[in-house]
Amino acid sequence: MVWNRELKKLTVVFLLVFIAGLLVVNFYVGIYGNHLRQDYHDCLSVIVGNLAVNYPEVPEETIIRMLNETDLDETRDIGRMILGKYGVFYKYGSISFVTLENRIFYLFFGINMFLCLLFGVFVLILLSYIKKRQRKIAELKRYMEGLNRYRYKLELEDNADDELSLLRNEIYKLTVLLKEKADLALKQRRGLSDSIADISHQLKTPITSMMVLVNNLSENMEMDVATKQKFLSEIMRQLTSMSWLIATMLKLSKLEAGVVELERRDVDMEMVVREAMEKVEIAAEWKNVRLEAEIQKSAKLLVDQRWTVEALTNIIKNAIEHSTKGTVVEISGEENDVYAQILVRDHGEGISDEERERLFRRFYVGSIMKEDSVGIGLSLAKEIVEKQEGRISVESRRGEGTVFQIRFLK
Repeated sequence: MVWNRELKKLTVVFLLVFIAGLLVVNFYVGIYGNHLRQDYHDCLSVIVGNLAVNYPEVPEETIIRMLNETDLDETRDIGRMILGKYGVFYKYGSISFVTLENRIFYLFFGINMFLCLLFGVFVLILLSYIKKRQRKIAELKRYMEGLNRYRYKLELEDNADDELSLLRNEIYKLTVLLKEKADLALKQRRGLSDSIADISHQLKTPITSMMVLVNNLSENMEMDVATKQKFLSEIMRQLTSMSWLIATMLKLSKLEAGVVELERRDVDMEMVVREAMEKVEIAAEWKNVRLEAEIQKSAKLLVDQRWTVEALTNIIKNAIEHSTKGTVVEISGEENDVYAQILVRDHGEGISDEERERLFRRFYVGSIMKEDSVGIGLSLAKEIVEKQEGRISVESRRGEGTVFQIRFLK
């Protein structure tokens, strides 16, 4: 009764019908009682009237006293004997008592018929309720079979305020949730498979190159020291590149598969920029490129600090690689009521519109890319920014440098 709303409604309906039946029965019995009292009063009036007409010598007070003396058993018994002698009550010698008896019969017959009708109505309502419930259970069964066949449709038009509709909606939500988890798991497996394939493809060339170098070293033991040093340096460079490639690919795969939880919180924009700049200082010195930062005081970013530093590092690193020696990579940041943004500007050769459209594709290597570039750093940066509801864009022209814009709308 606590949770079965339909049963509550059925109980209320039956209770109302039962109360209405009681009211009808009591009303009918009340009317009958009034008639009975009227008949009793008429009977006494006839008796008293006959006594007064036929026996005028009997005082009225004596007649009233005899009517009120109801505790005299002897007098009552004598009266019953006289009435019985003439067939009154026992043989229906009086028409008035026959009518009274018939009324009693009709009263009990009416009450019994009414109770039978009331019970029949209750049984019909109960059968209708059970039939309706069985139909809803059958519909729920068909609905679940449809969900098993990937027909994910919430039938709002059939929803009602009952426990079966609530159960169907909960089953729908649970099924959709399980489907989403299954799709996510499949996507993760496919992403992992694609990542492994990409890593294998990208590692094939450096591994082959290192195998050739190692074979030359092993087959030419008398090789001069300068050549050996050159070969070993190339092997070390290839190993470093492979290590960076594998680590970056794994990070990108985790992000794309959705297995990384980005913990977004308010962090100082200047702290993020400084940390990213520290990671590329050596590369900037090697390229003879100066880094300059101008960050608005108290500017904040609602981001995951570690991953955002990773994205910004890749963008600054890309700017350094494509800067002309002796130039400056400018990093600026600001925050307003609408957004927080970071700009990374280099003064290199710039890129064309066609290359700009494909710049963030995985493994894209444009005409101005370094020879050993694999084209994955910017792809990782874009994935990190967009996972945090941000946007990354590029403005560039040939010979005028490039500006990367990272913007997080509030």
